[in-house]
Amino acid sequence: MGGKLLLFGFEDLPSILAVRTAAEPFGAEVIPVARADYQKPIAVLAGLDDGDAPAAPYVGGPLGGRMMVLCGLEKQVPALLPALARAGAGPACVKAVLTPHNRTWNALKLFAELCRERQALADK
Repeated sequence: MGGKLLLFGFEDLPSILAVRTAAEPFGAEVIPVARADYQKPIAVLAGLDDGDAPAAPYVGGPLGGRMMVLCGLEKQVPALLPALARAGAGPACVKAVLTPHNRTWNALKLFAELCRERQALADK
């Protein structure tokens, strides 16, 4: 078990605690990501890379929604997602699994891509 669950756009303590409570049985460490860190690569935020090139702090507004990135939790996804939905992180919260392809992306790029994918599926 183990792994990390990065939270973006979760700015109130009750929401963070609800997700943490839902994720604990899966051995997931819940990490709320500060808005200033949104330009850092996802793998750096997950503690998987050391981030040789420092990213400038993000000074923009919110993402436009909530996002979760599951790191090292691939085997728990079928059971973890319903638990997260019961905790209030249902369909309105976009979710991704950390992959070799997206690990160098920052939160802004990943959120935009997830929103584009969601819209493409809705348009079908």
